[in-house]
Amino acid sequence: MREKALKVFLVIIIFSTGVAMAQTEWTDHPDSPLIGPGEPGEWDDGGHWLSHVVFDGSIYHMWFTGIEADGDWWDLGHATSADGVAWTMDPENPVLIHGEFGEWDDWGITDVAVVYDGTLFHMWYGAFHHDLTAQGGYATSPDGTVWTKYENNPVLTPGPPGSSYANSLGPSSVISDGGTYRMWCPGMDAGGIVRIGYAESSDGIEWAMHPVPVLEIGKLPGAFDSALIGHSNVVFDGSTYHMWYMGRDGQGPRKIGYAYSSDGIQWVKHRGNPVLESPTVGVDLPHVIIEGTTFRMWYSYDDTWISYATSDCCPGVAALDNWQFIPAAAVASGALGAFYQTDVDIGNADDHAVEYEFSWLPRGETNSEPVTSDVFTLGAGMSARYANALSEVFDLEPNSFGALLIKASSPDLLAMSRTYNLGDDGSGGTYGQAMPAVGLEDFIGQGETRRILFGTENADMRTNVGCQNGSLDTVAVFLELFDAQGTSLARPFVTLGALGNDQVNRIFDGHNPVNGYIEVSSPSPGASYTCYGSVLDNVTSDPTTIPPQ
Repeated sequence: MREKALKVFLVIIIFSTGVAMAQTEWTDHPDSPLIGPGEPGEWDDGGHWLSHVVFDGSIYHMWFTGIEADGDWWDLGHATSADGVAWTMDPENPVLIHGEFGEWDDWGITDVAVVYDGTLFHMWYGAFHHDLTAQGGYATSPDGTVWTKYENNPVLTPGPPGSSYANSLGPSSVISDGGTYRMWCPGMDAGGIVRIGYAESSDGIEWAMHPVPVLEIGKLPGAFDSALIGHSNVVFDGSTYHMWYMGRDGQGPRKIGYAYSSDGIQWVKHRGNPVLESPTVGVDLPHVIIEGTTFRMWYSYDDTWISYATSDCCPGVAALDNWQFIPAAAVASGALGAFYQTDVDIGNADDHAVEYEFSWLPRGETNSEPVTSDVFTLGAGMSARYANALSEVFDLEPNSFGALLIKASSPDLLAMSRTYNLGDDGSGGTYGQAMPAVGLEDFIGQGETRRILFGTENADMRTNVGCQNGSLDTVAVFLELFDAQGTSLARPFVTLGALGNDQVNRIFDGHNPVNGYIEVSSPSPGASYTCYGSVLDNVTSDPTTIPPQ
């Protein structure tokens, strides 16, 4: 039997009858599921994967991949309906079958996209070759039943070595837009990462690929689509492009997410993702038709069934999926009579208003479910300052040490902190420690080594080192101390829980007086963290930030 992994590229499914509707308020039809597997011994007795739904002006047409119970072959079936709920199977099923052994589509047809121009159905279909390569073909039909494959298939082929589509490429959704066909197509690179690509064609045969993918896997810890994205369905309502797509985090079941776009190329993921999910098994392969103000979705679950839901759909609420960390923040007493507080300045460098929120990450704790602020909105070109941010935003009392996570709807939100000493004994410093927010793209990964200079411990100066975990996994970070001659003095480590942070104070204590540096590294798989040095004046307790290099 073919392994399930072979379906990852185009038809990635596993579903449940216990479907939860989130944020965009999808309501499952009481008759769901609408279509189940065929009778034992039939060509589709293993179940159905939804492929596409089209309304031709009088009836609904559905195409689906039928699966043999032993999983050996995948062919395409067809059904019709007057209302989109009660479906009649085409007596000619399957209506499109896989090719002969050795042909490019000899292992089966998976995902299709169909456009009806009023007289002819145009289909682009994905198919596997027995060497596991997926490509896209083209076929036409006057009635949705009798199909003619294009003689020079495939029309969509993987890209060159090293490209985002080097391993496989196939159609997922096509729109006819003013004489141009616009296609959204999942593609797999040589490393097995799937992204959603985009292509255009004037004839449906010669396709020009957009130079870069238009939708990537989720980059944030815990994102529902952080391990895998797949099949996407795009519809256009006259002003906005709407996309529903499959996502998976690598551990849980597959779920359906939503994104929106003004041009079909620059996509914004929805803040409430996923919008369709089940706690135990997956939902996948969504296909949506807009009728008036109602969005009608047919989707697959449990590798077997086809179900149906409706929604008023889609508030354009951008995901707060641009994360940056201020690794040190305080409203607390420090060493030598110091008392520190942190101010935060936020600036919007975007052309549009940006929404953002803060999360408080206490030092030395696991922060998998941090306390989060209200969502703030900042207009284009504006800035906002939060004096004593921990007290102003979170009502924290002394003594609170930790870090701040800022989640924003735009990558163009800027953030800077200033932590300074307000010691009552008059020793308060003037300038304080300026610490810019650090994005996940600048975090340190497993096996990388970064150096923190200006390590100092003597009668005048002291050095602290802090680290912030950017993942939901526990990370061990080694902090190797060196003197100015490059001699290793010690190799302590810190262990950081989910989104955890910690600081080692006077890290060179016991080796003083010394000038030197610290090298930070982590052997933890998937590590994503940042560290900083803080060199303090022992008289004023004024800290200076030393970033890793």
